Amino acid sequence: MKQLSVEVLDGPHRDLLEHAVSRVLHTDIAEVTYAQIVDGIPLSEVARDARRRPPPQHPIHHAHKELCPGVRERTQEFRDGFSLKSIRFDSQALLAYLAAAPGSRSFNTRLIELLAIAVHQIAVYLFRLDLGLHKDDGIIEWAPPKSDDWYWQWHPDGPLHTLFLHTWYQDHEQYPNGIADVVGYWAEARIFGGVVLFDRRKPKDGLDSDAVYLHPNGGDLTYRTCRLLPEQKQALVEFISSPKACPDPLPILPDERNRERVDPEEPLEETGIFRNIWERKHRPVTHSDPRLKDVCDPVDYPTLVDKRDAQRRAKDWIRLIEQAEDERLARLMDLDEEESEVSSW
Repeated sequence: MKQLSVEVLDGPHRDLLEHAVSRVLHTDIAEVTYAQIVDGIPLSEVARDARRRPPPQHPIHHAHKELCPGVRERTQEFRDGFSLKSIRFDSQALLAYLAAAPGSRSFNTRLIELLAIAVHQIAVYLFRLDLGLHKDDGIIEWAPPKSDDWYWQWHPDGPLHTLFLHTWYQDHEQYPNGIADVVGYWAEARIFGGVVLFDRRKPKDGLDSDAVYLHPNGGDLTYRTCRLLPEQKQALVEFISSPKACPDPLPILPDERNRERVDPEEPLEETGIFRNIWERKHRPVTHSDPRLKDVCDPVDYPTLVDKRDAQRRAKDWIRLIEQAEDERLARLMDLDEEESEVSSW
């Protein structure tokens, strides 16, 4: 994946992107989010505000109720000295932005994409500085005893070397920046309201290639990917584009109005909703798939029809998996029979 600097942009495109990034960096949610990365661990209340919280006995719940002294000031110093030239962007995203006319729908979408990349890469950069003040207190490395079967079933290799986690974006072994990208996705979700995704399907009737999606991680939010409403996208565009002061819409928290949703259990190749195809592995669908639960949680499924459709998709996947397993076993049986016939000769 080729990376380029903003220096390839012409003046107007570069100025608009720098303005957008500066607008976001000066929000309170961005400052507090990046300050936690500089500090080394999330605040206790932030760690609890996740779809999958740390175990109840984890020390993070009571050990970090406020930022350490001087951390916020250090974060502000970084922000004030930050240059967009210091980070790199995916070349395709950068050139698509350059090709779009300022003010067009395509331009606004590509501007949001580059903004999301910048927010992510700044988190990567700060994490790699390794300035954290909690390296020797055992909070990051903490793990429950081996008798905790549930924990070790989900974490056979032990805890990751960070507590900045989005439940669905932890496949660090395939990320360009490893664990630092895990932190980047966490930062996106805190600042924007979710990891920022796009419709990568081939344009055709009924599809909107300029749609923007968020994949939340908040404890009180849906775990499903939600398309932004036109007014939500417009509020974000106005905030990052206008030279005048505008209401700060961040973070944008999807709710029951965001009815166009995507199941994260579905493969990215099937849904077409992602930013980078490598951002998430496909998780095997099992009978414990949350979509199969009888209870319809309105936070996740605004309507009963939505819930039933999700159940049907889960059952279809299980049926395909069982069919593939039956075919595999049948082939093994055929091989056994062939080997028996050869032996009898």
